[in-house]
Amino acid sequence: MSLRLVIDELLSEHGVLTSELKDIQKIINEVKHEEPKTKEEKFSFLKPLTDLFGKTNLFISKFRVHEIKEERFIFPEMAERGKESLVHRLLDDHRRIDELLENMRRLLEDYRFERVTAPDLARQMIKAHEEITRIVVEHIKIEDEEFPKLK
Repeated sequence: MSLRLVIDELLSEHGVLTSELKDIQKIINEVKHEEPKTKEEKFSFLKPLTDLFGKTNLFISKFRVHEIKEERFIFPEMAERGKESLVHRLLDDHRRIDELLENMRRLLEDYRFERVTAPDLARQMIKAHEEITRIVVEHIKIEDEEFPKLK
């Protein structure tokens, strides 16, 4: 596969990834921030947060496939052309996104074992997802600017 084809494929994936992030963002509007009291309230409280984690996890799985292509084909080319610091920044983004997803998983586990309150869970889950979104959006913006220069 030529570098040009890989670049074109990665750039076309950006639109799909961005669209999926926007769809996930809609879940945040369903999140409640009050401590639930009844079983029904607990389910209603937890459902959008587990949906947020589940859909973010699926998104990150797709993003990882995208990352593999970047790290295997594009980043070495960028480094050879003197963009080592930018490559390190983009690699750091990949690692940070994984850390934030793991943080979301841990938060749900902490809620399960009552180590975090419902309002804290909601606030921290949203904060982690918003940080993932911020990183991905900036990451894609950089790639949209830099990848075409490699053709």
